[in-house]
Amino acid sequence: MNSAHFAFWIRRLHKWLGLIIGIQLLIWTVTGLFFTLFAIERVRGDDMFVQPEAAIVDLSRVNITLEQALDEVAEDRPTSATLRSLGDDPVYEIRAAIGVFLVSAETGRIVSPVQEETARQIMTDAWRGEGALQSLELIEEAPRETGQSGRVWAGRFEGRGSPTLYVNAATGAVGPVRTDLWRTYDFLWALHIMDYTERENYNHPLIIAAAILALSVILLGVTLLIQRAARGVLFR
Repeated sequence: MNSAHFAFWIRRLHKWLGLIIGIQLLIWTVTGLFFTLFAIERVRGDDMFVQPEAAIVDLSRVNITLEQALDEVAEDRPTSATLRSLGDDPVYEIRAAIGVFLVSAETGRIVSPVQEETARQIMTDAWRGEGALQSLELIEEAPRETGQSGRVWAGRFEGRGSPTLYVNAATGAVGPVRTDLWRTYDFLWALHIMDYTERENYNHPLIIAAAILALSVILLGVTLLIQRAARGVLFR
């Protein structure tokens, strides 16, 4: 095969591979630029809420022993328990085979899921954003954006980016907060790593194939440059 014929096929292959992978190369460039424009702390909204400090348990209100609390969830096969405060109330946080339960250390009643009034108080105490709480909703299955499972309270606040603060309905744990900026970042991240469902896996066959194609386009381009330089027509 003469050099002219070889160059013809290299150019043709370079053109078609470039067309195939060109859109993804553009996506990688645009999304990468977007990621550099915003600090990840701002995307996560870390400055919009604070984790409550561990409150000292009022032992004078503890009327239920650990054994009595464990009896309340015995059929769920408890594995560990911690005495802590939920707001101002002492509770046992009991982890069991099927989930987490809160048992009042004062009355012995199961108090999970966290009730609306308690969730509202937790959110307003933790919130550091600009706007006030607009609505509060108990969601039976946590949205993917929370990184959690099970029931969560979603508190929607006024302010830029429509911020939503989540509270775990089983434990009363605060966070995360999600805004339109985070959701945009998350969408672009899915495009960037080409994982359009879970948006976590960047080591899958599709992105590997795309990377190989992109590398092939670059190598073919370098080959064409070398060939043109050898012929003395690099700048023609």
